[in-house]
Amino acid sequence: LETARTTGAHTQGQGARARGSMAAGGDPAVSIDEFVLERHGNYFKKHVHALPHHYKTMDTNRLTLLYFCISGLDILGMLDDIDKDTIIEFIYFYMSPLPEHGGFYGYPRVEFDSAELDRSNNQPHIANTYVALVMLIMLGDDLKRVNREAVACSLRKWQLPDGSFCCVHGISSLDSESDIRFVYCAACICYTLDLWHAVDVDRMRDFLVASQSYDGAFGMGPTCESHGGCTYCAVAALSMMGRLHDLPGKEQLIDWCIKRQHFGFQGRIEKPMDSCYSFWVGASLDLLGVGGFLDGNSCARFLQGCEFRQVGGFMKFPDSQVPDLLHSYFSVAGLSLCGLLPEMHARLNMTRRAFDAAPAGLFKLPPSGREWSPPCAPPPPPRCTAT
Repeated sequence: LETARTTGAHTQGQGARARGSMAAGGDPAVSIDEFVLERHGNYFKKHVHALPHHYKTMDTNRLTLLYFCISGLDILGMLDDIDKDTIIEFIYFYMSPLPEHGGFYGYPRVEFDSAELDRSNNQPHIANTYVALVMLIMLGDDLKRVNREAVACSLRKWQLPDGSFCCVHGISSLDSESDIRFVYCAACICYTLDLWHAVDVDRMRDFLVASQSYDGAFGMGPTCESHGGCTYCAVAALSMMGRLHDLPGKEQLIDWCIKRQHFGFQGRIEKPMDSCYSFWVGASLDLLGVGGFLDGNSCARFLQGCEFRQVGGFMKFPDSQVPDLLHSYFSVAGLSLCGLLPEMHARLNMTRRAFDAAPAGLFKLPPSGREWSPPCAPPPPPRCTAT
């Protein structure tokens, strides 16, 4: 394992120094009490109610930003500190009322004079639909108000001939970008609402396998560079599709993921360590059944260096100036994978608590899929006992 972690010019020295100090001085185990969790909870709660001006460029993704806050609070065990019923109604306010254009908007719906203008301009977004569903589950909603068939209509429009998915479909599928991220979102939606009949699972699988690079990991699409976030999207999607068992090169993929840890995790070869990849790559290892290969103590020490202790939140790098919601959320999720916070359900990027408490009948593999378990795996890191 030590030999596997020798790639990356920028991070190699940092990782080697960290491992050397642990070997020489016996770096003590990191305790969750060393983190300012109350301030992190307040950071998320503050952003639930108001977003600073620098988020104005993300105004069309309000639900995604809210998801970082809600799921972060759930991991921290602070979800009862907010008004769940009000937030549930806020999320449903963003649901499309159109029967053939279902899903959730990322921004408030704008009124237009004609149905055609309405359909073309008010576009449900596949990523905001995914986060809306998992937030509703976290908040205790039963999803009975979700128009499943309307969402199914959108899934059929979102899927492209190559098996990938676009994120919006106003006039045509050419309205938006398409890549492996939205395949993951589609898999989450189908897995949660049992809408596999609305998509072509075989073409989804073919696109994912075509996006696998020579080193076993995954890029945004075919011929693209391997990336930690894309690798998570592919592995999690294949897991929900029940197709992880026939993925080629799993050993090579595991090796690539292990080599991304140099103290903290990097997202690509030769890139600096970044707090968010503690989840993206760590969760990939977890889904592949080898979460025990994650050096939780080393990863937690890196995340501690990214902690913004003054007001809460986490930064992208230890030498960044300010925290942001994305890196704050994925750092908290990373601490869960390190065994310091309650367990995550890695497939859907939500807490195990929320997954287990969801109403019966949710979360189904497609009829052609089957669960996969690795033939052998190292033991997972010990879980925290704090509540």
